[in-house]
Amino acid sequence: MNRQNILNKFLIVIILCTFSLSGCKKLLDEDNKGGISNDEFYETAAGYETLIIASYNSLRATFRETPWLLLAGTDMYQRGRGTGDRSIQEYEQLFSNDSYVKTYYQNCYSAIQTINMGVFYNDLPDISDTQRASYLAELRFLRAFYHFLLVEQFGGVFINTEATFEPRMNTPRNTLEECYTFIIAEMEAALPDVGQEKARVNQTVVNHYLAKVYLTRGWDLNQSADFESAKTYADAAIAGRNISIPFEELWSPYNENNDEVIFAVQYNVESIASVEDGNNQQSLFGPYLGGAELNHKYMATQLYPSWNLHNFYAENDARYDATFMLTIYDQYFDYYDKDTASIQIRAYYPRVWGREYTPADSSAWAAQHQGRIAGNFRYYPFRYDEEAYRAFYDADMSTPVIKKFDSPQTRQIWSQTSSVRDIVLARLAETYFIYAEACIALNDFATAANYVQQVLDRPGNTKDGERLYPNIDIATTGSQDAALNAYLIESAKEFAGEYLRWPELRRTGKLKEFCGLYNYDIRRIGVDAAFRGLDGQDKIYRPIPQDAIDLNEAEVIQNPGYQAH
Repeated sequence: MNRQNILNKFLIVIILCTFSLSGCKKLLDEDNKGGISNDEFYETAAGYETLIIASYNSLRATFRETPWLLLAGTDMYQRGRGTGDRSIQEYEQLFSNDSYVKTYYQNCYSAIQTINMGVFYNDLPDISDTQRASYLAELRFLRAFYHFLLVEQFGGVFINTEATFEPRMNTPRNTLEECYTFIIAEMEAALPDVGQEKARVNQTVVNHYLAKVYLTRGWDLNQSADFESAKTYADAAIAGRNISIPFEELWSPYNENNDEVIFAVQYNVESIASVEDGNNQQSLFGPYLGGAELNHKYMATQLYPSWNLHNFYAENDARYDATFMLTIYDQYFDYYDKDTASIQIRAYYPRVWGREYTPADSSAWAAQHQGRIAGNFRYYPFRYDEEAYRAFYDADMSTPVIKKFDSPQTRQIWSQTSSVRDIVLARLAETYFIYAEACIALNDFATAANYVQQVLDRPGNTKDGERLYPNIDIATTGSQDAALNAYLIESAKEFAGEYLRWPELRRTGKLKEFCGLYNYDIRRIGVDAAFRGLDGQDKIYRPIPQDAIDLNEAEVIQNPGYQAH
């Protein structure tokens, strides 16, 4: 294939990525106005580095705004205001023309194409052989990572390993087995040559995701040997490290890239084009908190943490207070940089464990905070009846928001995409949970319980200093099904708001069951009616976007639940 003179532009014309060929010939025929060829530019170390940067920047494009497919339609989150996202939240109206599905699909293939350009030009730059091999290993991992994101959602997909310089109309779907073979081979090939730098793909990152890929393949293809491989790679990623950072400190906005973070989408003020070019993770989980005049966090009101998620936490679990903002002071971000013992309180979310919050409780609290209760004060106590808890769902501040991802550094910017917090995609506690899940798959419940317990034994995890235990003892559950149920409840509490839940429920075969048990919106429809497609099959995978089928010369079979009947 001839290298085209299109300086520093990535011609993303692969049909699965863009679904459109308009303007393609113009781009292909465009002269290079800079007077320098791609070959000449990418021969330089600085020129080639732009391809590496672009490949990492693809993570921002994929995750900076709501990753609906990783979160919505699970037990942990329900719909907020409006009905525009019902398709992805409730399944009943989820079809192959869904915009959320199409965006995710496009973003992943766009990233793969960018990475393929880096692989294509890897032999050109004037750099050491060691650096060249390291760059190539990072790129191969990232390419496999994006293919894995697609496989988690869609099953078998088209494997794309070519830098694309002209339209490709025939892109057949690979089998699920072929996809896993490719992903694992790419990651294992990358492992020896990646370095140890924290903010890049390193050996811990690769080991963690190899564990996750083997775990997922083990469930999907019913291969017990894969669970042993998952344990091996998880153990390599853990590398003898303990869970040692208190939960509030782990998620402090002043403690990013700490020792427990494995892989994150990197952000800081200096690296974004404008103050509104950050990410929206801090705005996703909870109700609207009011307008710009209040200077609170600008919430998107897209995903409300479910009543059942709150119920999963026990009274002594300090992670509850570290996960949710249970008191809002004069301005939301005052929590991080003001003396909260003396400033006004705007909202309060009390909870008395084991019984309802009473007027007497409210009076006692007010007496303790005389002179500090704002004129527009609101309080919404936790209710042990789900209907009562949801009664004020449409009101501002009606439920506590998740605070783990707060970005006080940009507190003055009124935008839902102003966060400059890193988006943590993988951390050490998840590696422990991957090991535990593999043990459950192998019916070794005692070892699974031990690995979950090591996460629960995090310093400061209880309010009274005693040991924190799971809601249900995994070791004594007696069956794989019961062990998974207990494990998934522990996972929900540990990873609230992180981009893990939908793939976790799907791979363990618990998606429909947990939605039926814990998702109010889906229970209201009826779980069978919500999941059943027009072809009579359940919608367990996402649909292949219809454009990717219609514009493809290859025959592409749609996923069950979305096929024409």
